Amino acid sequence: MMILQLIKEEDVAEVLEIYTSYILNTAITYEYEVPVLESFSERVSHYTEQYPWIVAKEQGKIAGYAYASTYREREAYQWCCELSVYLRPEFQGMDLGRTLYSALMDLLTLQGYYTAYGVITVPNEASIGLHRQLGFSMEGVQKNCGFKLGKWHDTAIMSKMLQDYTEPSGPPKSIHELPQEVINAILAKGPLH
Repeated sequence: MMILQLIKEEDVAEVLEIYTSYILNTAITYEYEVPVLESFSERVSHYTEQYPWIVAKEQGKIAGYAYASTYREREAYQWCCELSVYLRPEFQGMDLGRTLYSALMDLLTLQGYYTAYGVITVPNEASIGLHRQLGFSMEGVQKNCGFKLGKWHDTAIMSKMLQDYTEPSGPPKSIHELPQEVINAILAKGPLH
């Protein structure tokens, strides 16, 4: 049985192991160098001060993960976030990306976010399909914006409204401000087998 949970410090090395193959072998991430564990751990710690970072575990092994991060730095963008998901190859095509993203977006909505963005190196039909399945719309394609693995790559921007665009009552809450029982309920719904 697969379970979803928020990332713990002891998960970081295994998450970096998954991410490493994407850095070295694909243009899915535009990062060139594999970060050292200490640096990656600091990155995770920084993101998780505000945003959820969810891991999916099958018999104690991390099958994949998804997290949110800042979409743009200026203050007026604070109600938007960018989503990322990475899976071990043997768990691709099993609906795990959808499950991780769905839980992530449920938490982000409760935190007070209004728009989620996916930034996707194209071509990547699997990722475009996942985002479309979850209700994301294509905003556009940035041509030749990343150079990796000896060639230029385009990047698609997709977006999804998380809640009605009313005037915010304040800045989005930190993931740590949500009640633990609410987080647990979201992570527990839709169990995977």
